[in-house]
Formats: sequence, structure tokens, C-alpha cells
Amino acid sequence: MIPVQSVDSPETGKTQKKTSAPPDAEGLETVVVTATRSRDSIAKTPISVTVTRDQQLRETNIKNIESLSSRLPNAQLALTPTNSFLFVRGLGTGGVRSAEQSVGIFVDNVFLGRPQAALFDFLDVEQVELLRGPQGALLGKNTVAGALNIKTASVARKPEGYLELLDGSEGQQRVRGAYSSALSDTLAARIAYSETRDDGTLYNTTQDRLDLARPGRAGRAKLQWTPGEDWDIGLSLQSARLRQTGDSQELSRASEQTLAIYRRYDPETSADITDGQTQTDHRQSGAVIHGDDLIASAKRQLGTGSILLTIGASEQNTVADLDLDISPVPLLSLPSVENYGQRSVELRYNQPVGWGQYTLGAAYFQSDLDLQVDIDAFANGANGFVAPLIDQTTGLPVGGLASQTLDTLLGVGGLEPLGSGRSRHHLIQRQESTSGFGIVRWDVLERLRLQLDGRLTRETKRGDQSIVFSGVTGPALGRILGEQEYRLLAKRGETDFSPRFSTLFQISRPLSSYLTLAQGFKSGGFNNLAAVRERAEFKGEQSYTAEAGLRLKNEAGFSGALSVFRTRFKNLQVAALDGTEFFVGNAARARTQGVELSARWRSSFGLSLGSELGYLDARYDQYTNAPARADSNEDSQDLSGRVLQRAPKFSGSVQADFATLLPFVRLPAAIGVVAEGASSQFLNIDLDPIDSQPGYLRYNAFAGLSDRSQSFTLRLIGRNLTNEHVRREAADVAVVGAHSVGLFPPRSLAAELGYRFK
Repeated sequence: MIPVQSVDSPETGKTQKKTSAPPDAEGLETVVVTATRSRDSIAKTPISVTVTRDQQLRETNIKNIESLSSRLPNAQLALTPTNSFLFVRGLGTGGVRSAEQSVGIFVDNVFLGRPQAALFDFLDVEQVELLRGPQGALLGKNTVAGALNIKTASVARKPEGYLELLDGSEGQQRVRGAYSSALSDTLAARIAYSETRDDGTLYNTTQDRLDLARPGRAGRAKLQWTPGEDWDIGLSLQSARLRQTGDSQELSRASEQTLAIYRRYDPETSADITDGQTQTDHRQSGAVIHGDDLIASAKRQLGTGSILLTIGASEQNTVADLDLDISPVPLLSLPSVENYGQRSVELRYNQPVGWGQYTLGAAYFQSDLDLQVDIDAFANGANGFVAPLIDQTTGLPVGGLASQTLDTLLGVGGLEPLGSGRSRHHLIQRQESTSGFGIVRWDVLERLRLQLDGRLTRETKRGDQSIVFSGVTGPALGRILGEQEYRLLAKRGETDFSPRFSTLFQISRPLSSYLTLAQGFKSGGFNNLAAVRERAEFKGEQSYTAEAGLRLKNEAGFSGALSVFRTRFKNLQVAALDGTEFFVGNAARARTQGVELSARWRSSFGLSLGSELGYLDARYDQYTNAPARADSNEDSQDLSGRVLQRAPKFSGSVQADFATLLPFVRLPAAIGVVAEGASSQFLNIDLDPIDSQPGYLRYNAFAGLSDRSQSFTLRLIGRNLTNEHVRREAADVAVVGAHSVGLFPPRSLAAELGYRFK
């Protein structure tokens, strides 16, 4: 059964019938890439791209970008409420919240400037598209490593909808649904809602509670108005809220001396990341994220051409309080408040001509960021900190207390009365970007197409950044962290031209090829957590990419793609927490090269096999002033010739599905298993083996049963069935010389009952 729905046609601006999963002449689904704005099929898209359809997301409960990323070759995407790690082909954004993104996040082709947007669960999604390599010529800013576009479900005039209820382990509960219908002859609407609850996956022995619950809810309303044959006007409003309880990290390494001190506050403290336990001291730790998005579009057909206006506006607010020392000691906390707003306008004109097609356009983007991050010492008072560390007989610090840091904060040599202290980092930033772009396609021969894309961009950033110490121990805290009080008022301006040239050649009916040369750019900016004024700014980076590929689709039910690429970087931006400072800087030169391979075979008897595999060689060509490891006595190290962080040599997934009709009852049924994994990788810029992730392989599986009309479906889902302990992040613990990690979710089981109608 292939359901039929009404969708918007960007080429004509009219509503037309289209199958949601149409097979082409060879019996395989033809997938359209919408992020490129031209709605080309994958076969006509001259870059490495992976499109994950709604059905694939539902089968194994892929609920957000993070859970999707392990399926994708050469993509490492991990997210926490205050950090984002979006890496494609070894290039990405580190943990500093004021840094620009390397992988742009788009919803319905509108760029979202804060990576926290990726934390929200997928809501009524039609497909997710990952485009690898620099996309600045086509999509604009913050796409030097690639772009990820989430295409939401289109408005349908014929009544259709669904309702799904999920219940699972760790208290997982979810309800989500959508409904779409015509309101009049010219107006149609679609509404969608999702709400998720869970108990959490990590037991906090210090607080006697479960941490890492992420309950959330989201809703969206879309309107489509067609006042005439030549007009198509759309409006989308979305609001989402997410709350995380507790911290995202736990101790992974600490000396026996440090553990002995910690156990005076919580006797169960350990550095075992396999026990499902953590120890943090802040009752209020966690985060709340609230986001609102508006997208308005108007398309007018003008003779043989068309003009499209797209307006976007977003607000995102994040309030967080995390335990900076990742321990039961009431020592350091990291409260933060982030308020962000953006506005964007894009106007493009598309004109088909006899020899091909051209597009001209202009775009404007503006954002305002108000980011306040504090490092607090003894925020809950000093008495609770000091008491466990004093020998009741002698009145002196316990013998194990030899840390220079703790000695300084305690005032050893007289045990001066302690008070709270704060290092406040505040950044107010206004960003504006104006660009003009053009696309020219020339069908030179029946089998040969040339395409030239280019974008000229002027961007400015105005920053007001400062560090201020307060409280009794504020100055001492600053000295320990190597910080100085300062205020920086600065303006940055950068102009860039990003070109891309591509050729597509149809070798034969089932086999096509492409070659793409592209230049990318990522602007510089301000590091909101720089310890001193001199390190508050960092430079922009440039990239130069060459990529070639083959795509095959034959009548035997097989399709596949092979991409080979090489990218060189100049002034590669790098970011990390090195134990005493949140660092952003530039490596002189780096390069990445590798291969991406995808294959899919669908038999006539219900068996489907698929794979998405990647090989990556990513290294610094020259990086002589890299941050030193926390256990080093040096201030820096030479990483020239070493691998980049979050760049495993091998990554990807393999999937097998089987669909059939059960005997006797004649009910549709399906089962499937997915293996996903990656080889070893470093998670931090200093390439410390302690903070690395060994190679891993995880298994997800599903089994589903439907009624004969396929209206009702019951699906059983298992994720990470072998309960692998895979690290999403790792860091040196500030001040005390320990190490911590954040883990991807453990094994989970769930059952989902769904009803769909058309």
C-alpha cells in the first residue's frame, strides 16, 4: 500500500498529488533532496548526501538528530543542553557556545543559529537530509562542514493524520500525532503535537534521584493558502520546550587521593562509567530550553519563472546549572542564562531557459545573543564544603588534602572563613549578514550538465564581552582558572565569496557520475569564556574541497553511491575545555580525505539490505600551539601530523529488514535489525587517550504488525540491545585534575501503537 497525499510543489507553486514513497521504474524509491531548493533527486545532486525517510526514523525510534547520527557515515553528532558536537568529515563545532556552527541546522530550509535546536525531538517529519562538504555557495553561512535539513510533513488538502502512543523502559512515554485537512477551497492546515516523558537513565547517589530525564513537548501549526493558480503562501508556527534533570556527565578517571576526598561527601563515589551511577551535588542542576519558530513563505509564478520570498524568525532561551567539578563536593557550579533571537529574509528568482536554468537571490540574517555564564565557588555556602575536610581531633585539613587548588580556596595556613565567589562571563553580540547568490545550470549535452554556484557575503559581529569577579573567593577562583577581569568592546567584519563548480554525467541509464570543486568559509568570532582579553577573538577559517562520485540504480532492485573527497583547511577553528579554560583558537592547516559508500537492495520477496559506510583520514598538517594535555607540565603541544578529534577512521551502519504477510491471518508484518558503530576516536582537542572512545558496535531492532488496511500498527523496538557504553563527550574536570564523560543512552525497550488514516 502506497499512501497518496497532497504536497506543495516548489517548482509550480501549486498543490499536486504525490506518493509519499513512490517507486520509480526500477521499483526503488525516488528520493528528492529539498535542502538544495531545486528538489532534485539524489541522482542529480552533485554532493554526498544521505536522506533518512520518516519510516526509517519510526522503525527504530530515532527521535532526534543525536540518535540519527550513528546511522550516518562520517558524521558524529552529540548534543547536551549547553554543548554541541556536530562533526562531519572530521570538521565541527566544539563546546564553546558563542562559536559559529560548522554544520548548519535547517528546518524547512530555514537556518537556525543555535545548535540547541537539534535537542528537540523530531515532530511530524517527512525526511532528514545530511549534505556533506561545504554548502556555503548554495545555503549560506555556517555550512563549511555540511548542512542538515529537517523537512517537516507537508500540508494535505485531503483529510489525513495519525496518532501514536509509546511506552517503554526507564519510564519512557510518548504521545504524538498530526492532522491535516482543507479548511476551504483555497486554505488548508496541518497541526502536530508531541509530548515525551521519561524517568532518567543515571542514578545520582549524592542526590538520591534519577538524572538525565529529558521530558519535553512541541507543537506546530501550518497553513497553506492558494488564492490563485499562480500563488502559494505558507505559514508555519512551532513552539518546543525541553527540560533535563541533572548533569550530563560522570567521573571516568580520578586519583585515589581525589576519590578519598570525594567519598567524605558521598561514600558511593566511583569512577566506574559502567555502573549507571553518578555523583553531583547541585539539586538544581539541569537545564530548561524553550524555542519558538516562525516561517512564512510566498511563491508567485511569473510566466516561465518563479519568485520565492521566505521569512524566518526564531527565539531560543536556555537556563542551565551544571556541576563543573563533576563530583559530590559542593565546590564549583556553572549556571548560565542564554537568550537568543534571529530574523532572516531570503528572496530568490528562478528562471528555466532553453539551455538550462538560472537562479538569482539575496538574503539577510540578523541575530542577537545575550549569554551569561558564571563559574561559582561555594554557591551553596562554605560550611557544607569545609566540614567533611576537617579532622575533628586536630581541627586541621585531612591528610589527603594536598591539592594546591583546594588549599588556595580553603585558605590553608589559617583556615580563613570562606564565602562564595563568582567569575561572571558575559557576552552581548549582534550579528548581521547580507549575501547575494546565483546558480547557473547548463545542459551541455543530453547526458552532461554543468552547474556553477556562488555567494558573496558580508558579515559583521559587534561584541560586548567581560569577566567580573565577585564574592570573597572570586579573585582566588580567577587566579586558579588563569582568568583576569576585562571588558572587550569590539567589531568584526568579514567578506567572503564562496564558489562551487559541479559536473554531472549520465554514463548509462543506471549509472551516473559527478565531480564537484567547492570553497567554504566560516567566520571568526568571540569566545565568551576566554580567560584573558588577548584570547577573546578567533579568526575565520577557509576550506577547499574536491569530491567525485558514482551513483547506480538498476532494475534488479539495487541502488548505491560512492563518494571520494579531499578537503584542505586554513586556520581551522578548534574549541575545547582543557581543564582550566574554555579554549577557542585556530590550527594553521589541516586536511580531511575519505570515502562514503551507500548501498541498498530490495528483493521481490520482502527482504531488504542496506548499508551506509564511511572511511575518514583527518589530520592536522600544522598545529604547533595546540593545548597541552591536563597531565602535562607544558603550556602547549605540537599536534602536526596527528588526527583530528571526533574523526573515527571507520563509521556507519548496516541494516536488514524483512516484510511479509503472516500465514493464515494474512496480516502485514516486518522485522529488522540495524548495526551501527565507529572505530576509535579522540573526543578532545588535546588527544588525551583517557578522553577517547574505543571502537564500538551497537544493535537496534524492531518487529511490527499491522491490520490488513495498515491503519493500525503495533511495533516493538529495542535500542542499544547489547548495552554498549558509548561516550558522547569527555573532558578534563576543571581544577581537580580528574576526567569525566557523558554517555549515550543505555539499552532501552519500547512498544508503540499507532493509527493512521487517509
